[in-house]
Amino acid sequence: MRRFLFILIFYSCSNDPNLVKDFIVQEELPVEEIEGAEILHTENGVLKVKIVANTIKRFKDIHPQLVFSNGVEVAFYNDTGLVKSVLKALNASIDEFNNIMVASNNVVLKSSEEKKLETEELIWDQNKNKIYTDKRVIITTATEVIEGDGFNSNPDFSQYSISKINGTFNFKTTND
Repeated sequence: MRRFLFILIFYSCSNDPNLVKDFIVQEELPVEEIEGAEILHTENGVLKVKIVANTIKRFKDIHPQLVFSNGVEVAFYNDTGLVKSVLKALNASIDEFNNIMVASNNVVLKSSEEKKLETEELIWDQNKNKIYTDKRVIITTATEVIEGDGFNSNPDFSQYSISKINGTFNFKTTND
């Protein structure tokens, strides 16, 4: 008689969850990415804001937002369709939940009245209809250069205030 010897070997596989986490990329990735885009915002059929950007990334996970990079331009229009001010920056992001845009890096805001604001960060709160920053600002007009730390304005840059102000001012006096 012949005898056979069977040896059964059982192997068990298991994954260490910590090792799996290290292997999987944890960064939040955009759900879409657009190159060379234009976004229009209208109210009651009237164009109010036009955003032109080189790169837009949309994130939907924990904090829904749009991220603009490599240059962004935002044009603000009045009720008759005329451009009242234009904001330019290298980067920006829009918090889609709170309707707040933060423009950063070489931010320039120009009005149709030839006023120019320069800063490193500018925030546009669409719900409150205001633009503001607590950063250093330089405002240049045809007759003066004003500097300060902090700025608050309406989006068309027609009415504004500056905190901690300094600069050269042109006061007109009348001889009576």
